[in-house]
Amino acid sequence: MFRFIEYLERFWALLSFYLPSHLFVENNKDKNILIVPGFRAGRSYYSRLKSNLDNLGFKVGILSTLRDPLSLEEAVQYLASQILTAPNEVTLIAHNTGGLLVLILPDEARRKVKRLITLGTPFHGSDRFTNTRQSYWGYESDWVKTNYKNALFFPLFQPLSAIEDFSFPPQESTEFGQGRDLWFDIPGNYNLVRRNENIRTLREFLGTPKDSIAIQSAPKANPEFAVPKKIEVDFSKYEPSVYKKNQKQLAAKKKSSAKKAKPTQKPKPVAKPKPKKKAKKR
Repeated sequence: MFRFIEYLERFWALLSFYLPSHLFVENNKDKNILIVPGFRAGRSYYSRLKSNLDNLGFKVGILSTLRDPLSLEEAVQYLASQILTAPNEVTLIAHNTGGLLVLILPDEARRKVKRLITLGTPFHGSDRFTNTRQSYWGYESDWVKTNYKNALFFPLFQPLSAIEDFSFPPQESTEFGQGRDLWFDIPGNYNLVRRNENIRTLREFLGTPKDSIAIQSAPKANPEFAVPKKIEVDFSKYEPSVYKKNQKQLAAKKKSSAKKAKPTQKPKPVAKPKPKKKAKKR
């Protein structure tokens, strides 16, 4: 059922991408949240998310993306020019590949952003882009491996995704995401920004404009041991087929260890009754 709704949402996102309203560029001087659309998703597709956040008291703007950019740099500069009209310490909510675009924002635009929230961004890349014009976003491409850590340059980075997506490994998202990371129960990348249950979860996560955003300061390293740590994330082990196989092996190990923890008691042997001696006749 959710998959069927996801296909409908994807079609609506593509249709809205070719509406004239998608190319409308707003002045974001009074906005405190900016939504970055995903791959071929129109501005109007995010209207439900925007209205929900507006009701909380936020001032939300939806950015426009180029339909047919000549290069990735042109697409990023187009986004950056819109972000530069916003005040400092703005929050970016980037959906899908919008989260990959903001990874290479120029410094001037990046410094405007205090908080980056990504929704279903494929940080390991996607097979969908292999052998296309966007092959730099292909699965485990050199571009992805080089740039995905740029998210750590934002003061607060929080990657959110659907529970069954493998765009971000759950075991390592807390380390990479600087704190609380959220996994939505409703599957589907496009359902993340349209389903009421997911929007409600995101609203609870954001709080209200009055809530202060706490950024935990990193502990100071001992100068004697302050060697930069290279963080490598092996995304391959979280592919659906490999992940399910690992889960089965883990379940089998737990089952076997549980059996060892409870030693089976051998039943006590039943003593056979001794045969009665017959009395000798005199």
